[in-house]
Amino acid sequence: MIALGVDRAGTYYRVFKPDWSDPLDASFAKTFGGRWTPRGELGAVYLNATIEVSAANARLQHRRRAIGLFDLRPEKRPSLLDVRVPRHLVGDVVTSAGIAAAGLPSDYPIGVSHASCWAAARAAYADTRIAGIACRSAAECTATYCAGEELAWFDRAKPVARIQERTFARWYPGPYPH
Repeated sequence: MIALGVDRAGTYYRVFKPDWSDPLDASFAKTFGGRWTPRGELGAVYLNATIEVSAANARLQHRRRAIGLFDLRPEKRPSLLDVRVPRHLVGDVVTSAGIAAAGLPSDYPIGVSHASCWAAARAAYADTRIAGIACRSAAECTATYCAGEELAWFDRAKPVARIQERTFARWYPGPYPH
């Protein structure tokens, strides 16, 4: 139900609120669910392949809210944790073949609910050779644009290594209103 063979490693980025005690804690995703984490079943840490995808996800968290990303006090804006992902096979939900193997429509992630991804997530999690799922980012995705790639790193996989933590002003691609 999910294609093997996508090798991933290197630096990835975790966007997090400055008051989180541990930005690499996968229990929140397990408790509340997400695209690749059916509620109460499995955990993952959601990572971004680039700073641009990280910025798109930071903006997404504040879209259609009364308080926008740039309305937050500077110390409340999201921080970024750079991590090193160990080389491993992950499920492919990036390529057309991988998306088809996951049972998702070819225009994934457009209009695809989290629940629609859970069967593929369960199958990937059950296969101990797979450490996570590489997928197209849904943040700011349109029919003609995708910000890039994300990685859902399973809680049972080898841990990622912390590299550095950065405040919003040190990572967010500018210019932005202060």
